[in-house]
Amino acid sequence: MVTTATTLPAVPHGYTILLPPGWIRVSLLQPLDKAVKDITDRMFARLQRDAFPVERRKIEETVRETVQKAKADNGIDLYLPVEELHGVTVAASFIVGGLSMQGEVDALAALTVSGRLAADGSLVDVDGSVGARVERIQAADPARGAVADVATRHVDYAFPIPNDDRRWLTVTFSTPGGTAPDDRLADLLVELFDAMMSTFAWKTR
Repeated sequence: MVTTATTLPAVPHGYTILLPPGWIRVSLLQPLDKAVKDITDRMFARLQRDAFPVERRKIEETVRETVQKAKADNGIDLYLPVEELHGVTVAASFIVGGLSMQGEVDALAALTVSGRLAADGSLVDVDGSVGARVERIQAADPARGAVADVATRHVDYAFPIPNDDRRWLTVTFSTPGGTAPDDRLADLLVELFDAMMSTFAWKTR
């Protein structure tokens, strides 16, 4: 049963998302070096610590840039796969972040904001919070570093925190797909992400 925002006893103190096998959650509130080490250690968990040092350094550089960008964008948690899928490395991730609305915002105003955000997408209900889902393709930008040097498919969710409509949660997914951001692999990864978002639940106690 979906719990609506009006019936929640208090402002949620967290959230949960069910992840498929091979995906991990990394807190972006911890120091940068610790976050990078957590991810790369998991990616190389089945290998000896000193195996493939060159490959590890390259992965660490990419992970560091990803984490730095996520933290700069007010990210709270980073989710990504650390295991191969059918022998293929999956290039995909999503970031949970937060933002605050300026001025007074009530439930009706929050719904209006959701409608405006959904002008290029659709309205969604995320465990009782009505928000927006927008899908887009972002062109490559070599000036922004290795992580942004390829075109990527993005799916953005934005929705208010129940009983605290001035604070919103954002969830941003991205993938370059297999050979293009609109190929079949990208479609499947977007479907997987939407399926994960369907399991999103607020923690109220």
